[in-house]
Amino acid sequence: MAKVVQQEWRVQFHKALSNPVRLQIVETLIDGELCQCDIFPVIGLSQSTVSSYLTQLVKAGILHVRRDGQRKLYSIANDKILRLITRIKEVATALN
Repeated sequence: MAKVVQQEWRVQFHKALSNPVRLQIVETLIDGELCQCDIFPVIGLSQSTVSSYLTQLVKAGILHVRRDGQRKLYSIANDKILRLITRIKEVATALN
């Protein structure tokens, strides 16, 4: 059963990152935590669209969200995911 759960998590992880905008959001967070209000101008989409993508990334376990007053602060969920995303970006850069 644990193997099935791990496989399902991997599928959801890859699905979440298969969208170029969601990948861009994750890469924007490589350097650290940001407020949603700081993310959507960088991405160039409406706040509601970015909010939807952020929710999907949190549900996939890729991002962590915490509240600071009225603001929602997003960060990459853990160091292993951060290292993986960083490595994927490095490999993609090297191949181009």
